[in-house]
Amino acid sequence: MKPTFQDRIISVLAYFTFGIFSIIWIVFANMTRKTMSSFLVFNLYQAVFIAVVLAVISLVYSIAVNLLSVIPFIGNFSRWLDIILNQTPMYFTFTITGFFVTLLVIYLSVLSLLGRKPYIPFVSDIIASNFGG
Repeated sequence: MKPTFQDRIISVLAYFTFGIFSIIWIVFANMTRKTMSSFLVFNLYQAVFIAVVLAVISLVYSIAVNLLSVIPFIGNFSRWLDIILNQTPMYFTFTITGFFVTLLVIYLSVLSLLGRKPYIPFVSDIIASNFGG
């Protein structure tokens, strides 16, 4: 079954808001007892899962940089790498990691706008096995 235009727009909003709109829409759909298509469920839960994964990666990275910063030679390298990846603007205000996260969001949004389920190797398999799709 082809996803409706509303399902595609809701999916795009879910990716652009990093799962915040997903949570709001899931609560709204459950309160109004509205049924959601498998396409919409897949994209909503994938947006939430990706946001959680990015937050966990950011937290682990921050802790690792802070722990490594006290080691004499490795500490200087880890601080330098952190400055290059997360603090130095590459183009306008985009850092390297911000650029790749933006590319990921654009990829997910464009495919969901076209009505296809975007595939990310580890994440999409987990979402498809737990929530259908």
